[in-house]
Amino acid sequence: MKAYDLGFGDSADKLAETPGGEPLELVSPVRAGWIGSEGPGIDPATWPRGPVTGLPMMHALTLRLPADFQRRGPGFPAIAFFQGEGQFADATDPIEPDSGSDDPLARDLVATRLHPHLHLLHDEIGGVFALIWLTEKELEAGPTAPPADVRPPGSPVASDEGCNAWDDVHPTIGVWLAERVDDPNVGIPPVEYEPDTAYQDPLTDDMGWNPWAEPLFGRSHLGGTAFPVQALPEGLTPYYLEIEEVSGMNFGGGNAQLDLESGVFDWACG
Repeated sequence: MKAYDLGFGDSADKLAETPGGEPLELVSPVRAGWIGSEGPGIDPATWPRGPVTGLPMMHALTLRLPADFQRRGPGFPAIAFFQGEGQFADATDPIEPDSGSDDPLARDLVATRLHPHLHLLHDEIGGVFALIWLTEKELEAGPTAPPADVRPPGSPVASDEGCNAWDDVHPTIGVWLAERVDDPNVGIPPVEYEPDTAYQDPLTDDMGWNPWAEPLFGRSHLGGTAFPVQALPEGLTPYYLEIEEVSGMNFGGGNAQLDLESGVFDWACG
């Protein structure tokens, strides 16, 4: 198998590690998706919602996966990743769908339903994320706008310290994939380093970078060497996505790991 770096930009010859970040040179990059508020071409009724706030989640990334990473089979060649409500959403008082409510959001929720290939992801502090496995038709139909904001003009923004599609609006920017080179850990599950293991530690004994690792640090990527900001999550396989803060995501200056085979998900702040 191979590993792949992600670059961000509207042109293959002008890419960056993150939008507005350091320039990134990739060999023969291929357009593979987008970041920003516009999402995939799913039924608007199935756009993922915060289970407590009812607000539509913020779209972060839609990505066509290389064949090796299509872990749900060729019928689902892409993923969409969303960030939703944060740790201060009051789980004791969730908004409920109600066609007779005075609250337009409660009325709006009546017409919503779960996407059939939705996976809700929860972090350790109570935040909610979503992964949707996309069909070719859903991928090709995007980018599309999120559901329209039904809140009355002048309504306060959400206070849960998460992200949502109505209060967090970001431009659509292209995502490009290119094969990752000179990474000795391609095809190997990332694990905390121990002597005599196949997975090579990117750090030296004095906590500096090994020469092969330093150029790879700070990139979003599929597979290969992981660069978690804190501890490495257990249960990662070679088929994982490591993503930096893009498209308005909030990892506290850190990054996240999402495994497309095992379903393991974690993030840590910097």
